[in-house]
Parts: sequence; structure tokens; C-alpha cells
Amino acid sequence: MQKAIVLVFILFSFNLLKAQPPLYTDLFTLYVGNDYKKLVDKAQKYTIKPETKNDAIPYLYLSKALFKISQQKNRESRFKDAYEQSISYLVKCIEKDITHEVHDKEGEFYLEMKETLIDHVVEEFKDKSYKDAFSFNTKLKSLFPEDIAIILMDGALKKQTKDQPGAMIVWNENQNSLERLTQIDRYTEKEKDFLKISVIQTIEGLKSIKQAERARNIGLKANTWFEQDEDFKKVFDTVK
Repeated sequence: MQKAIVLVFILFSFNLLKAQPPLYTDLFTLYVGNDYKKLVDKAQKYTIKPETKNDAIPYLYLSKALFKISQQKNRESRFKDAYEQSISYLVKCIEKDITHEVHDKEGEFYLEMKETLIDHVVEEFKDKSYKDAFSFNTKLKSLFPEDIAIILMDGALKKQTKDQPGAMIVWNENQNSLERLTQIDRYTEKEKDFLKISVIQTIEGLKSIKQAERARNIGLKANTWFEQDEDFKKVFDTVK
């Protein structure tokens, strides 16, 4: 009888261990060892296995590895789209990270990805390459769908790419979103600057379609944060 109980306990413990998700220490070791190519191959296998394909962590490591590879000048041809793939895998990671546990632990990487995309949007916008700016902003939106600066820029870029109906939909659906943003103290300087640019472009866009009152309301809210900024004041003064 005692042997039977021991056997049942052993079998139960074995099945319990099998049911536990892997710790992915192998992926972590490859990442800290800068072995990004091998990490990509290893992590991709986890995304295929039935027992791990719905875990967020393999997709996170794929994103992180491909992001690092994208910064290499002489990378292999199979990694020519490493940056775009990195974004796609991070989107999948977010979708599978139901508890937001991965996001909470990897906030630094999420921010790094966000700021590189902001750089691309701003650079293309300043060059008046609005379609390219819109493409990068759409990638930003897929990662941070509730970020008000990204949403406002989405509307502004739709206006710049001659999609006025699309811009109006964005502005109508999100006209109160800025009001819900109470403070930006925890924003990085790059995030603050991007919010300022997005607000300025939204004011300009609304003003151009004779929506001066809506533009003024947005300006009044943003004035709390940017009243000392000359670029913002110059635009806001036109709708006061």
C-alpha cells in the first residue's frame, strides 16, 4: 500500500513538472551571450511546439534578438528585414502576454523599441515623406494602441496623405482622449517631444478644415505642458 502511494506521488509530481511552463533559461543565456542568430533559431522552435507556442517569452526573445541583429551593418541576407520582423514578434508577444507580466519586466525594451520608431516617424515627417511616416506610426500604434500621441499623429498623417475622412474618424473617436491624460511627468523627453509634435499637427490639421474650436480645445489642454515651448505657442496663438 505504501509503495502504491509513493508511486502515485511520483507520477503526480512528474506530471506537475511537465505541466509547468519552461523557464527559457536557454534563451536568456543566448541573449546575454550576444548569440542572436542562434537565439532566433532556438526561439522560433518554441513558437512551433504545441506546448509553448502560446507563451509570450519566445516571441519576446525573437523580437529582442532581431532588434539587435537589425543594428548590424553586415548582417546575413535572411535578416534583411530584421527590424520589421522584430516589431511583428513584439506585437505577437503583447497579444500572448495576457497578464502583462512580460511587459512589466521588459519595460525598458518596450521603451527602446518605441523611441526608435518615434525617431523614424519624426524623421520622415520632417522630410515630408508622409506615407513613410504613416507606415512607421502604424507600427507604433500596433505596439501602443492607447498612446494618445500616437493616435493624434495617426490622424494628422492621414490628413497629410489626403485621407481626410480617415483623419476625421480618428479625431472624432478620440476627441476626449487628450482630456484623460492628466500628467506627463513620467514621459521621457522623446515621448514629450513626440506628444508636442502630434498636438501641433492636430491643431494645424483641424484648423485647415475650419475646426478651430476643436483645435483650440486641444491647444488649451496641451498648454498645461507646453506653454513655454515656442513652436507650440506659435501654433496655439493662431487658434486662441
